[in-house]
Amino acid sequence: MKVSATRVYRKTIIEGLSIPAIIHNSSYFFTDLDIYEDGRVEYWDIEDFKHFKQKMRNGWIVTAIPDGSSISIHGLGAWPVTAGSWLFNKKSFVPHVESLVRTLNPRMENIYTYRKKTVNGISISESGKGTVYKENKRGPYDPFPEKINGDSENLFYQTTEGYYLVRVVLYPDHTVCLERLETPIQLSMQEFESLVSQGILLSEIPLYAKVHIYGLGSFVAGEADYSINIDDKLDEIRDTLRKLAGAPSSIALCRQAYEAYIADPTVSNKVILKERYEAVPQHQRMYVGDMDTKDTAVRMIIYGEDEIKGWSHYQLALHQGLPLPSIHIPTMKKDDEV
Repeated sequence: MKVSATRVYRKTIIEGLSIPAIIHNSSYFFTDLDIYEDGRVEYWDIEDFKHFKQKMRNGWIVTAIPDGSSISIHGLGAWPVTAGSWLFNKKSFVPHVESLVRTLNPRMENIYTYRKKTVNGISISESGKGTVYKENKRGPYDPFPEKINGDSENLFYQTTEGYYLVRVVLYPDHTVCLERLETPIQLSMQEFESLVSQGILLSEIPLYAKVHIYGLGSFVAGEADYSINIDDKLDEIRDTLRKLAGAPSSIALCRQAYEAYIADPTVSNKVILKERYEAVPQHQRMYVGDMDTKDTAVRMIIYGEDEIKGWSHYQLALHQGLPLPSIHIPTMKKDDEV
């Protein structure tokens, strides 16, 4: 007998914990490892616990940075490390991570074994980055509290002991939690901005500042390789709150304005594009275009075609004596053509 069946799928929530670590990919990148109850660990990739241990052995995941090397912190900057003092080594970190899996899954049941997924011969990867959340309990014994999803940014938190690299977790109700501290700090957005104005929360640190990463170690920071201005970080944080509320980000609005100008290159569309581009936090403007051109095409439209000379591909070709690349942008319509 022929079976009649309707296609369905289900989604499963896998609980996890997030802890600090370092990815060594030529340079040293600070990251948060997301560790899940099924034994999977996200480290810019996600497979299974066996592969996680292999990545530790290979040196992709590390728990210390050699003095003289720099730590790159997403959204903040990069600083040379001196006088590093680290809590874990290669041997001690793996059991630490396993203990966290056991905290989530005491009987170590249903531990995941990685199997490569392919569709039509193409390998399919998946994102394992977790979603930060808080619970909204409807009562003290609510068995299924609502999960309120958030997002997070990195900042420094000044104390008498030095500067803690904190995870600033933002929620759509404009509440904030400072994490990567022994005791997390709950704040309203008004209280958060007050700490920023007082210089207690900041994105740049003084030369030779003592930096603590709770749960990982500490170091003394040298002169910054680069850093992000706190005003730009505040703009980014406000943008994140808009996205959490369901509004488009400043980058999305800029991309929309760019597409509108490409479709209809009028003076008024150029004005809108300029407003939208300059509303994007300065350190994020590179993301309004694609991976190759970044924001070059947008800048050429707004500020003139000489902006192509700042494009990395153009600079490389010029340096190597190769034919110079070009980026096509439409000619702006004259007033009588509008």
